[in-house]
Amino acid sequence: MKKNTITIKKLAKSLLPPVVINAARYSTGRLPKTNEQILQEYFKNGRIPWSSGYGLYHTELMAQILSDDSLLEGFRNSQPLPDDYGIGIDERCIEYPWLVSHLPVEAECVLDAGSVLNYDFILNHPIFDNKKLHILTLAPEGNCFWQKGVSYLYDDLRDIPIRDDYYDAIVCLSTLEHIGCDNILYTQDESYRENQSDDFVLAMKELRRVLKLGGALFLSVPFGVHRHFGMFQQFDRELLSRAVDAFGSASEVTETFYRYTTNGWQLTTAEDCAECEYVEWVANAWQHPQLPSPIPVEADLAAAARAVACVHLVKG
Repeated sequence: MKKNTITIKKLAKSLLPPVVINAARYSTGRLPKTNEQILQEYFKNGRIPWSSGYGLYHTELMAQILSDDSLLEGFRNSQPLPDDYGIGIDERCIEYPWLVSHLPVEAECVLDAGSVLNYDFILNHPIFDNKKLHILTLAPEGNCFWQKGVSYLYDDLRDIPIRDDYYDAIVCLSTLEHIGCDNILYTQDESYRENQSDDFVLAMKELRRVLKLGGALFLSVPFGVHRHFGMFQQFDRELLSRAVDAFGSASEVTETFYRYTTNGWQLTTAEDCAECEYVEWVANAWQHPQLPSPIPVEADLAAAARAVACVHLVKG
């Protein structure tokens, strides 16, 4: 009975016009909050990561960052970030602008290895206007941008169903750390409930195989003390070096590191990130259907990784 009730509620929401639904909510006192109200409460409550309003603020902030040409220029030239940049925000505030500022305009055929680009706020950036984008992930997601010409492949990065030397560029942000781990969060296929944490090496070899000579791979991973959280692992210097070595011959290898502190995100060195710890409760929470209540608050307002390694590799 409960299952049918949920289905009917979903059906009603899909069939009734918003004005009817809102009128009903007025009568019950459950009129939905506006985005402005949600953000006001989020700021009033201290901008706690993963609390109500975090997702909305995160999306709006990413759009603002990606439209800031001076900020993107700073990422392009590996310059220090503004003071208090990204306080209380996860590493996407580093990865997205780093990628957009480095992705070549002339690279037309692009693979998103891990579906980190499957959001309108980044696909709307002009850098993607001339791109033929393939998104490879384990299973279908809620977002689908076929109208933008995006193609989707549902498969494994350890065995990419694409011919050799096909892509001009490959994007693999915050994905390599999941390879060979328990990925049941992303698919219902029980065969992906794994513990083969060295398989990121196989994925790196496959990414090289499908990349054209002279093509670029843009890679990022959470960085610091090595930790295995079941569904992903945080890379340390040894694992990152193994990943780069697995890629093979490269005409260019550029590693850039960013660290999170109470002052936000900032450009730094690998050595300065060596002791950084991922927010443990967040890593554990992904393996459960709901976030804990109340939301735990880190002293530094960290949201996830406290350091991220961004690596630009050119196939040689």
